[in-house]
Amino acid sequence: MKKTTASLVAALSLFVLTGCVEELKTENFYTFTGEMISDYLDNRPEQFSSFSYVLERAGVKQLLAAYGTYTCFAPDNDAFAVYMNEHGYTAIEQLSDADCDTIAFGHVIKVEYLTTDLDNGVVGTANMNDRFIQVYIDSLNSDYYVNRTAKILVKDQEVENGVIHVVDHVLLPSTEQLPDLMQQDPAISLFCEAMKLTHFDDSLQKYMDEKYVYDESTYNYVRQNEICVKPKHRRYGYTGFIETNEALAQAGIENLADLIRYAKDVYDASYPEDVGKYDDDFTHRKNPLNRFVSYHFLNRTIYASKITTTVSIMPQFESVDFYETMCPGTILKVEKGQGTRYKGLRINRRWDTSFQVEGVLVHDNNGFDGNNGVYYTIDRPLVYDTDVKTKVLNARIRVDAASLMPELATNGVFRNDEKQCYWVPEGFSDNMKFYQESIVIYQYQQPDYWCWYGDEIIGFGLYDFSLKLPPVPEGTYEIRYGYVPMAQRGITQIYVDDIPQGIPIDLTVNTYGTYNDPRIGWVRDTGDDETDDKNDKAMHNRGYMKGPDSQCFTTAKTLARSQQNLLRKIVATQYLTPDKDHYIRFRSVTENSLEFMLDYIELCPKSVYDNPYQREDRH
Repeated sequence: MKKTTASLVAALSLFVLTGCVEELKTENFYTFTGEMISDYLDNRPEQFSSFSYVLERAGVKQLLAAYGTYTCFAPDNDAFAVYMNEHGYTAIEQLSDADCDTIAFGHVIKVEYLTTDLDNGVVGTANMNDRFIQVYIDSLNSDYYVNRTAKILVKDQEVENGVIHVVDHVLLPSTEQLPDLMQQDPAISLFCEAMKLTHFDDSLQKYMDEKYVYDESTYNYVRQNEICVKPKHRRYGYTGFIETNEALAQAGIENLADLIRYAKDVYDASYPEDVGKYDDDFTHRKNPLNRFVSYHFLNRTIYASKITTTVSIMPQFESVDFYETMCPGTILKVEKGQGTRYKGLRINRRWDTSFQVEGVLVHDNNGFDGNNGVYYTIDRPLVYDTDVKTKVLNARIRVDAASLMPELATNGVFRNDEKQCYWVPEGFSDNMKFYQESIVIYQYQQPDYWCWYGDEIIGFGLYDFSLKLPPVPEGTYEIRYGYVPMAQRGITQIYVDDIPQGIPIDLTVNTYGTYNDPRIGWVRDTGDDETDDKNDKAMHNRGYMKGPDSQCFTTAKTLARSQQNLLRKIVATQYLTPDKDHYIRFRSVTENSLEFMLDYIELCPKSVYDNPYQREDRH
C-alpha cells in the first residue's frame, strides 16, 4: 500500500486498547489530506451511517481515525437493515452497548489484509473480539465470503491507515460451544451420536480460565527493544477433525452399531492388553468407541492455516507438525505438501521408500468456528491404528517447541501474524512447570531467523522450567534439543524426568563466525556422501548433529545443515512409554541474565537412529 512519509512518522504513535478502548491522546493525531477508515465511512453516510454509529457507540471510531494498519470489514446500511429485522429492532438506537461492542470489535483486525493476502480458511489474525474471521473464495466467480454468509461487495479500498472491505451482512461470532455447534450439523450426525454416547462432549465445554489474572502493572518485558506482552486471557479451546456421514458410509459404517464394531476392531488391535475390559462402559477413556471419538480432538483451538507452516522450509519438503490428542497417550501427525507434490492438509500420512500410508484428507477450507473451538470435516475414518503406531510414527518426530504448549495456539500467540512476542507466565500452560521464577518468551515467526519454522522459546536470568514431551509410541528414543548458539547466550543444564543429562551445555560454542569447536565436531560437507556420513557419525559420537537440510532461511535459501551454529544436541537415550508423562527441563547455571534458546525437540526411535540397513535421513 502507498503510504506518505508523514504517515510513517505518525505511525510511531502507539494506541493501545485496554478493556474496550483506551482514551486516545489527541496530540498524537496528524493533520493529513488523505482519508482514514473513519473518514471513508463518514464521507459516505448513504452507505455506512449505521456502521459509523455502532463504531462511535463502542469507542472504536477513535481508533480508526488514528494511524496504524487495520482491516475493516464494513457492513453497509442494507446489511444493517437485515440484521435489525432479524433481531426485532426498528431503529439503530435500540442496540444495547453490548451489541455495539460485539459488532464493532468483530469487524476490525489490527493487521492489514488485502484480498490478495487471504486464502480459504481463517484470516491470520484475530479480530478485536479475539475471534478469527473465516474466508471462503468462490474460484469460479472470484467472489470472497467471510464467516460463510457475508459477501465482499467492494474489496481492497486502501486508505491511510489500512484497508476496507465492504460486506453485505453484519458479522456475528458463533455463541455455541463446540459440541453444540457440531450437533447442529446434520452432515456429521453419526459422529455426534457417538460423542453423546461416550459423554465426550462433556470434555469440550471449558472456555475461559476465570482464575487467570492479568496484572497490567507487570504485563510486559522488553527484549532487544521489543515489548513482550503477557496474554490478557487464558482461554480453553479445542479442534476437531470429524468424518461426515458420507465418509463413514464409504468405509461401511452406516449407523452407531457399525461404528461401535469398527472402533472395537481397530482399538482391540492397537491395545490388545485392554481387549474386552471396557466394552460396556462407553464413558471409560479406554473404551474403544471412547478412544475413537477422543482421538479426533486436540486440546487447543488451532486453525488449518496455523497447524503447520512452510516458513523456513525448503520448497521440496513437506511441512510437518505433531500434536498430542485428547485420547490419552496418543499423538497425530499433520502434513502439508508444497508445490505439486500433493494437494491438501493430511493427518497421519507417510509416503516414502519405507512406507506408503496415504493418511486422512482434511477439508481445511471449510472450518466451523464455535465459541471455544473449531472443527473440520475429513474424508475417511481417523484412527490410532497399528499402521499409525508402527509406520507413520516409526520415524523421527521433530516438534516445534512452542507447539508443546496448547494454550499458545488457543490464545492467538502461536505463529501470530501481528509480529508480537509474548511473555509466557507461570501457570499459563498446563504442560509447563516452573521450578523457580523464570522469564520465558515466545518469539514470533521471522522467515529469516535461524530457527526451525522461524519461531523460538527464549529464557532469561536464572530460569528453571520444564516442558511435557509428547506421548510417543513405546520404545527407546534419542531425545534431542535443537538450538542456535549465539554470543549473548549462557550455559544450561538439561534434565529428563528431573534426572540431569550430562554436563551443562555452553550455548555460545560454535557461534556463527567463530572457529568450529572440536568438542562439537562440526565439519563442512564435502559433497562426497561417504566422507560426509563419516563426519556425521563422528559428530554424533560427540553427542551432536548438524541442522536439517530441509530447513533454510526463506530469502537466501541457505540450508541449516551448512550453518555451523544450527545444532542438535543429543540429550539422552531413554525408554519412553505413552502411559507416563515425560518432561524435559532446562536450568540456568549462569550467574547473570544471559539468554537461553529452545528451537525444537526431536524424539528419534532406535529403529531410525540405529538402523543397520538405512541411515537416518538428513532432513
